[in-house]
Amino acid sequence: MQRPAPGGRRFGRAAGRRWPPTAVGAALIIASAIAFALDGPVARAAYQQGMDPATFGFWRATAGVLFLGGWLATGLRPGPLASIRQMRRAAAIRLALAAVAGLGLNLALFEAFARLPVAVAVAAFGCYPLFVAAWEAARGRSTAGTAGLGLAVVAIIGLVLLMRPDPSISIPAAGLLLALLAAVLHAGYILLGRGGWGELGDGAAAFLIVATGAAGLGALTAATRPSTVLAPMTDFGLAGLLLFEGALAGATAPLLFLAGLRRIGATRAAVLSLCEPLTATLLAAVMLRQLPAPTQLLGAALLVGAGIAVQLVPGRPARARRARSAVTGTPEHQRSYGARPARAE
Repeated sequence: MQRPAPGGRRFGRAAGRRWPPTAVGAALIIASAIAFALDGPVARAAYQQGMDPATFGFWRATAGVLFLGGWLATGLRPGPLASIRQMRRAAAIRLALAAVAGLGLNLALFEAFARLPVAVAVAAFGCYPLFVAAWEAARGRSTAGTAGLGLAVVAIIGLVLLMRPDPSISIPAAGLLLALLAAVLHAGYILLGRGGWGELGDGAAAFLIVATGAAGLGALTAATRPSTVLAPMTDFGLAGLLLFEGALAGATAPLLFLAGLRRIGATRAAVLSLCEPLTATLLAAVMLRQLPAPTQLLGAALLVGAGIAVQLVPGRPARARRARSAVTGTPEHQRSYGARPARAE
């Protein structure tokens, strides 16, 4: 048997300290935002091929369920769904409400994409960090407090400058209200998931949330436009596009988001999530050679600056200790997240 290299254990501990949970959580949120950035362009492409928003959402969620179910069934996460019966009532209620919020969020947002230019829909939907920060500041639970609320406002100003909606284009009130409704539902989804799900892991929680969305959107599509349900089965190009979208935005993105949200909290996660429109703008600049205007560069700078600053704002020590004890206070809770119990030094 090969012996470990001298000092290997100490090196592992040093490497663990080099990447604190907040840095890992921020990286997970940014990665999920990059994956979510596909939603707007892919949805518009699917609409141009005759799909309606509910059908698109159903196939996107169904593909996500398939990928998440396959990931859970690989054996890397033994028995991930077995802990559902062991969930406490409060966690089960929060998970159910989050699943319903996710269903409404997807339907409202995809309907908004069908009625509004993508830039306008994204700008309106991007108000959710303000709702999250305002709620947490009012409740006194935000680690960033009033500073987090101010940084959320700065980030939204940067978002509007970045997206640069065309003032000459008419904006239907129904589409705008749908985008704002999606923002409210997304804020609720973030606030419900900030504390984790007790004994249930992030992978199983993401699977249940996405499966609820697929079931709800599938029932809606079957009741309203049943002829469109099987459209991707006859168009291999569209089917491949939806599978790709489902793998990234439907499965990987929510899984990364839930894992990151638990590590850095609601306000910080919401502000960092605005990397999604920034990513879309950069992709357009690189792939379509659409050079950003000076106002867009200013908006990007405000977004990046707010995202960095909200990570640097110190939390309230007393509340931070309570939050840590809520997450790591018991060995059972630690095992549900794969964490090691703290050792007595």
